Amino acid sequence: MSRFTPKETYRKISDISIDYLKNDVGIKGLIFDFDGTLQLKWKISKSTFEFIKDAKDMGLKVSVVSNNIHINEFLLRKMNIISIKKFALKPFKKPLLDMAKRMKLKPEQIAFVGNNRFTDIYGSNRAGMYSIYIQNNINGFFHKRKTQGSLEGKGINKIDD
Repeated sequence: MSRFTPKETYRKISDISIDYLKNDVGIKGLIFDFDGTLQLKWKISKSTFEFIKDAKDMGLKVSVVSNNIHINEFLLRKMNIISIKKFALKPFKKPLLDMAKRMKLKPEQIAFVGNNRFTDIYGSNRAGMYSIYIQNNINGFFHKRKTQGSLEGKGINKIDD
């Protein structure tokens, strides 16, 4: 299997089966990427909030590891996620393994959920975690970025829906 190939692929977080991960795969914790995974277009969906609540209610530990230094910690506290690693330098496996230690879990007991095949999937596969790819077509490493007019080349992307 390629290091860029996830164990599972979904369109949105709420499509993931917590029951399957916990009971069939043996997952005890979830690590999420933030931008493009938990947060889409500057918002966290109600279905994502409910997924996080359900995962925690089923006894899973939940944390966030992001390469971004600017994470909306207010929203994460609202979801009762307090284990956060910013500016993680994924795909290096050290920040993921450090978070596994903070969660007091082995890497193989953790599912990493992300939207970028290079930083998220490659990084979590290297760390020995169960990788889940969210294919939402927003800001992924291998996704085509669409720009329009004066926004082109300025680091600001207009995503066509």
